[in-house]
Amino acid sequence: MPRASFTLDHAAHVTSWSPAAAAWFGRPAANVLGRHCRVLFAETALSALAEAKGRAAAGKDSSRVVPMTFGDGAQQDVLLTCSPLRQGDPTGKPGGKSTTGLLCEVSDLAQDDGQGEAEGGGVTRVPNGDHPDFMDAFVQTSPHGMGILDTDLRYVMVNDVLADFNGIPAEEHVGRSVSEIVRPADRGEYEKHLRKVLETGEPLHNVLISGRTEGHRDRDHVWSVTFFRLTSGDGRVLGLGGLIVDVTQRQTALLEASAVRQRLDMVNQAGNKVGTTLDMTKTARELTEFVVPDFADVATVEIRTDFLDGSAFADAGRPVTTVLLAGRAAPDDPSGLPRSAISGGRHVHPVGSHAHTSLFSGLSWHAEKLQGEQAAALSSEEALPSLREIAPGSVVMTPLVARGRCLGLVTFGRSADRDPLDEDDRRVAEELAARTALNLDNARMYDDERRTALALQRNMLPGEKDIPARQGLEIGYHYWSTSRFADVGGDWFDVIPLSGHRVALVVGDMMGHDIHAAAGMGQLRTAMHTLARLDLEPVDLLTRLDNIVEISPAMQHATCVYAVYNTVTRECSIASAGHPPPMLRHRDSSTGLIPVEPGVPLGIGLGVPDYPVTDLVLPEGGTLALYTDGLIEQRGKDIDEGIESLRSTLAAPGPSILSVQDWCDNVVGKLAPWSAGDDLVVLMARATPMPGHRSVRWTLPPEAAMASRARRLIDRTLVDWGLEDLRDTTRLLANELITNAFRHGRGDVGIQLAKGGSLVVEVSDADERLPHRTELTSDGQWGRGLVLVNELAGKWGARSVTSGKVVWFELPING
Repeated sequence: MPRASFTLDHAAHVTSWSPAAAAWFGRPAANVLGRHCRVLFAETALSALAEAKGRAAAGKDSSRVVPMTFGDGAQQDVLLTCSPLRQGDPTGKPGGKSTTGLLCEVSDLAQDDGQGEAEGGGVTRVPNGDHPDFMDAFVQTSPHGMGILDTDLRYVMVNDVLADFNGIPAEEHVGRSVSEIVRPADRGEYEKHLRKVLETGEPLHNVLISGRTEGHRDRDHVWSVTFFRLTSGDGRVLGLGGLIVDVTQRQTALLEASAVRQRLDMVNQAGNKVGTTLDMTKTARELTEFVVPDFADVATVEIRTDFLDGSAFADAGRPVTTVLLAGRAAPDDPSGLPRSAISGGRHVHPVGSHAHTSLFSGLSWHAEKLQGEQAAALSSEEALPSLREIAPGSVVMTPLVARGRCLGLVTFGRSADRDPLDEDDRRVAEELAARTALNLDNARMYDDERRTALALQRNMLPGEKDIPARQGLEIGYHYWSTSRFADVGGDWFDVIPLSGHRVALVVGDMMGHDIHAAAGMGQLRTAMHTLARLDLEPVDLLTRLDNIVEISPAMQHATCVYAVYNTVTRECSIASAGHPPPMLRHRDSSTGLIPVEPGVPLGIGLGVPDYPVTDLVLPEGGTLALYTDGLIEQRGKDIDEGIESLRSTLAAPGPSILSVQDWCDNVVGKLAPWSAGDDLVVLMARATPMPGHRSVRWTLPPEAAMASRARRLIDRTLVDWGLEDLRDTTRLLANELITNAFRHGRGDVGIQLAKGGSLVVEVSDADERLPHRTELTSDGQWGRGLVLVNELAGKWGARSVTSGKVVWFELPING
């Protein structure tokens, strides 16, 4: 097919259009003439036309492969040759006076020497006959390596760029195989790719190959290679054409950037995997597990002993003793990590050693390639056993510095058969050490606070010696901590002896689980003791306690249950400040809630709170159970289910000989593992028999004759109880109290005698005024009666009750 031709003026408008062009492109001349050439070319070809126009102005031809648009809208790559069109010569031949435009000729890339399409349509051919100078310039001036291989993969031609890549002159390539010149990392795979192109004709596009060449045996390179099959006009396979680009620098930069990203990722991941708890040993172990084997083949974490025990740091002129918290070696290391290194033994670093210098300078010691004295030092007694055994090829020893203090040392070692730990690795090691040091210091501060809180709480919670032994009452208690601050929380309990045969049973829960909660609990317990000693009724005690918590900045809201139990009468009065209800277990194992109406928690500040009191008599053998909410708050259950779990656990049959303490431990053992993570307290009190205990109560009208009747009743009772030796003293002191009640009180007078470990006499009336020891004079308000009571009674006192007051005295029972 003849070549299609057309001409363009300086404005790139079509000025002539050959019949061949009209036939080939399917565009009649009338549709093209006078129009801009953009109707013929894709936008990407316009820059090539602009370049051709510039070369034409200089009298030069140009050839380019460009996409052209056919009449049906289809596009095809064609070879466009442009020559200057000169004035006076419409053919564009030399001799004209000046350039007036471009003479453009278009040929099909599939043509062979200007002939029609070959039978092997679609097979790439190299145009070579018409433009030898163009082809030579194209190959030799290309900025990329270009070459031709025959079917045996031997070089036929290379340009100078490819010759420079390979480090061998171009002429020395000819006749030599690819495998003789290029030595890729995977030679067999590379040749397999090339032969596949020969066999299938499918080009190989931009495949990365790494390796070395015959001329550069000591340098690694990375190339991007493209190969395509070359065929003759008759379809014979001639060989391969190749385009090779050296991308070593680009790939190196990418690898370095990737390494930086990997290091950053590693440091970021360490933030999630190292220091997950406030446990120093676990934190050190997490670091060694994180870095071995990916970053290092061996890692150890040492902590200074003077940091651990809180003593003053040793000065730089003395050896430093450390404790190995954690050590780890790569699993495939034949030597392994010695057990002595894992066990956490002590190690002394002498002055001048690498470790000693790092510990006092705060600077890392880095050996990228151990040799000479460095290797000798690491194989001596200076080093930890792990380093002596593994004998790493490179080491980074980094101090653990937090808040301006050096806490210890972390050492990373990498075996000699791996890439050494370089400067970038050193910086990563320092970042890991810095983060670990902060975690370790936080753990140390946590331990300090925990120890302080433990000591504070242990001093504030009652111990076995603080629980008063009482006839008629068996006590059991259990404190369970499930908080992060183990054994440190706001839960507490108490057993407080009161006047007569009474005892106060207390369980409370202050908000919080830290040293502040423990301190607040201690203050609240002290206030509780003080108020209880005043013999206040439960409602009055909780009301005053609420006011104390509300105005105290050191105390937070708290719940509390307060029970007063009389071991002789087995009478019990209970009041609650927002606390879970007590339970009562009978001797036959039946168990139920005691209907105590809870008032508001302490310190809420809702005006004068109301704390209703529930009175009951404990059956003999019955067990009162007080507890905090930690025992009934269970994961995935509401509070009612937790209360029922406690009730059923208490109701479970058990040996009759099981002590209250055993019962208490049994309940906690069954329920605590299912708790929601709060501290808990259980206090149990069982009403036990009191051999020989007796009690009697009378109520007498306020008449003068009743005083003598009261004396007779008391006298007869003491004889019945076998307490004749106390008749005179008891009658005298009781008479004084009864006389005062009739004289100064209002309404009926109550008299109660109770025999337990001692004899207690109580006289009650409706008068709310309490006698005070400072008023005990013969001419005072209370007369000489209380003076006698004060002198003759072992103990005496007065307390307010809802109906007025009670004045009491206690006499020891001999024998």
